[in-house]
Amino acid sequence: MPWFAAQGYDCWALSLEGHGHSDGKAWLAAVSIDDYVANVGQAIRQIGSMPVLIGHSMGGFVAQQYLQQHSAAALVLLASVPHTGLAASTWRLFQQAPDVLIGLNMFQSGRQSPEVGDLRHMLFSDDAPASTVAWMAANSQVESLRAIMDMSMVSPFSRTQLRLPTLLLGGEHDHLVSAAEVRQMGAALNLPAEILPAMAHMMMLDTRWQQVAQRIDQWLQQHLMT
Repeated sequence: MPWFAAQGYDCWALSLEGHGHSDGKAWLAAVSIDDYVANVGQAIRQIGSMPVLIGHSMGGFVAQQYLQQHSAAALVLLASVPHTGLAASTWRLFQQAPDVLIGLNMFQSGRQSPEVGDLRHMLFSDDAPASTVAWMAANSQVESLRAIMDMSMVSPFSRTQLRLPTLLLGGEHDHLVSAAEVRQMGAALNLPAEILPAMAHMMMLDTRWQQVAQRIDQWLQQHLMT
């Protein structure tokens, strides 16, 4: 956000219900994707203007759901959960990277806090700064069980349409949402999928985060400022 603000953008971050300092910690397990969509709507009403939505991972899925009933100036999806949900990536992790799946489930269950080394393997590039990974470990929290179920029970044949300028970015070394899954999502949505080299899942925090920011800025200049 400081980088985009320095480029002249008016930037806002949404803390979803049950996250950060928002209300809802006590009932987080029951918060649904529809509740998160409502959070997005409430934030946009407060902003009072048509925003560019930038959604990462689950946030990308929430943004897509919001846009089925509402509009925005543009959409940027970063390592986004596809419109077909989590089933494909969960099955791939089970087959190809069970250690990552086990680590995620251990953290989500509350039985184990994320270790820096484990978190780096799951979410970051190998050369990510230790301080960045440590910050992520210190500020991580469990996700809503209901929201995870909502994303897991989506039909693999689910269809959606995005009727606005959309930038779809994935990471070459993303364990959670693979480059292949981002390309499949792009094909289903009739969008070009851009895979950023040497990038892992945490695209806004990883070693080469500024390349991601610069690509978004370039795209916005091309699609919204001309």
